[in-house]
Amino acid sequence: MKKIEVIFPPSRMYELRETLAEHLLFEFIVSDVKDIAPKNTRVIEYKGVHHESDEKAAFKLELITNDNQASSVTEALAVALVGYGSDSKILVTSVHEVPTH
Repeated sequence: MKKIEVIFPPSRMYELRETLAEHLLFEFIVSDVKDIAPKNTRVIEYKGVHHESDEKAAFKLELITNDNQASSVTEALAVALVGYGSDSKILVTSVHEVPTH
């Protein structure tokens, strides 16, 4: 089995959900995260004071698939994220055991 993790801009949530539905994947976890990197540095104003921030809003999607499906799902997710370059990341890792309650 494989665990697929995707960091992406919140604006792409609909496209990723549709992509997963096309692969009959309806169970996954989405978390609200912050992408912190020097490339995100911008000046923001809070209560009249200017601050530099290197944080950018992002979502993290996590799902488990079987080995046979992981490659096609990863490719489809990459296509759904075309045009977002370094604002999106896909990580695939092996899972040896999924304990259930």
